[in-house]
Amino acid sequence: MQITGESVRVRASAPLPSASAIFDGKLVKLRGARGEVLGVQVLRSSSEEAGMSLAIDDMLVQAWRVDDVKVVRPSTEMYGPSTGAGSYPDVLVPGSGGDVKGGRDVLFDVGIPSDAVPGAHHGMIRIGARTYDVSLEVVPVTLPSISDAPRVWGYYNPHELERTKVDEARAVAMFRDFGVAATPELTLDDADRRAAQVAGMRFVPVLLPASKHEIQRDARAWAAWAARTHQQPFAIPIDEPRTLIDRLRVRVLARWIHEAGGGVWLAVTDAPSWMYGDDVDVFIAPGAPGHGPPDRRWTYNGAPPRAGAMIADTDGVAMRTWGWIAFRYDVPLWYIWDVAYWRDRHNAARRGLSKDEMPFVDDADAVTFDDGEDHGNLDGVLFYPPGLPSLRLAALRRGLEDRAMLDAVAACAGRAKADAIAARVVPAALGDSPPGDPGAWPTDEPSWDRARNELLDAMLACAREPH
Repeated sequence: MQITGESVRVRASAPLPSASAIFDGKLVKLRGARGEVLGVQVLRSSSEEAGMSLAIDDMLVQAWRVDDVKVVRPSTEMYGPSTGAGSYPDVLVPGSGGDVKGGRDVLFDVGIPSDAVPGAHHGMIRIGARTYDVSLEVVPVTLPSISDAPRVWGYYNPHELERTKVDEARAVAMFRDFGVAATPELTLDDADRRAAQVAGMRFVPVLLPASKHEIQRDARAWAAWAARTHQQPFAIPIDEPRTLIDRLRVRVLARWIHEAGGGVWLAVTDAPSWMYGDDVDVFIAPGAPGHGPPDRRWTYNGAPPRAGAMIADTDGVAMRTWGWIAFRYDVPLWYIWDVAYWRDRHNAARRGLSKDEMPFVDDADAVTFDDGEDHGNLDGVLFYPPGLPSLRLAALRRGLEDRAMLDAVAACAGRAKADAIAARVVPAALGDSPPGDPGAWPTDEPSWDRARNELLDAMLACAREPH
């Protein structure tokens, strides 16, 4: 048995981690800021079900049973190194408060209230018939919210939620709790209805019509909307343009928008290239950040050595890397395509099926995207019907909270202080990473938690300094 944080993922039959950042074999030792959520994961070699619970005085605890997904065909190299075939923990099924029945893997979310009393708090974790003491030091600092002004956009197709009878409002609220603004691209017809989904977002995705007249009409309307909301609309009319014709079409669409006054930024999921001239407003690509104006250094998804991958068959810190990388490279928007890609609808024609005939992802095979050359396990999936989050989403939240700490340290102790800590963990990523490199960051959780504790210490030092 081992107890770790949420950025550990152990394949069934693989050995448990020999070291933990929070457990010495007798005591679970936690440390966190007010407003922070700490993950406590119980890993066991046995899959035999047992009752488990966690309670710490005055803390908010949610228990989750972590169910497996099955990787039959390891993800291809496009997603970075795969850790191989097997069963991987990912589906978070809620227990009752801090109590749950689980087998090989259980996760507890420990929410520290924003008004929690600083200092030592005590609790107990029960695993079957065994109990272990838990200590929690609440540091007298408050973590900036990752939900109020999210910098991660999770795209989904609302029709997929309708087909599976997922409560869209609840799913959107769940993602916001994890620091992600989940929304489809807005239209002028549904912008008011979806206002809460994009609340706090600096950049808002919108869907443009087809003709020049309609595009220019909508661009002017979005400009008026932006003046009212103080948010910047952007559109991705052609995803990953690969041909010269597609790239020229991007330039034409961009010029139509600019002729109408530029109310919408034209974004393209591609690297900067002379073929786009000066027409594209934002390049959204793994190698793009670090280039161009600071508010336009966007990126999306991830694969080593650029960033950790979102697939199931990779290390547990993969999505935690996103927050640290986003801080290091000042990424104002990280785009996730997709969060609900339960059917491989984009490759339906290749299989001779209609989009409606495509099967949904199931427990027998976790491949969700397969274009004939590349395939990825749970590519485009961060939650499950009827609205269950994933362990990978919890690791992303951990990274986003780490980024909030980095921001806080930069604000109070100077950017150089925060950069020095972040650079030790992520010396290179995105466009700075050499091709073929497996990733310049450590894949063990204790390395990340040591850096996180440095951030807590720096925040505490700032709080103690006289103003």
